[in-house]
Amino acid sequence: MTEPTPDEKPLLLCLDLEPDSEALCRAALARARRCGQPVQVLHVMPAFSEPRPVEGRLHALLGRCGAEVARVMVESGSPEERIPQVAARCGADPVVLGRRSRTTVDRIYVGSTTSAVISLCRTPVLVIPLPGEG
Repeated sequence: MTEPTPDEKPLLLCLDLEPDSEALCRAALARARRCGQPVQVLHVMPAFSEPRPVEGRLHALLGRCGAEVARVMVESGSPEERIPQVAARCGADPVVLGRRSRTTVDRIYVGSTTSAVISLCRTPVLVIPLPGEG
């Protein structure tokens, strides 16, 4: 894994390890290759979780996708808060998130991490529609 030079802004790929994360990973990596960008990966988990199993799952997913990433980060807390913070800290451009199809009721009562990140992030956000239930 190589560290980006100071003038290269990394693509920050945010993965939640849901079943369609592999599709998001492949799409983001293809974009990064086209643009010649380094990739950093972020997973945000609840503060009370154990990071070890998550790191192994992230590396396995990245391996299946043939990813060469500069850095893999596992952070604790709320994704809506942590993603913009990490994006600012690492100078990401863009932050890449997936968007799943959800029913109207789910969007109203559950909310959307992607919508919150778009509102709070001060860096560009690229949203990739994911295959899934409609």
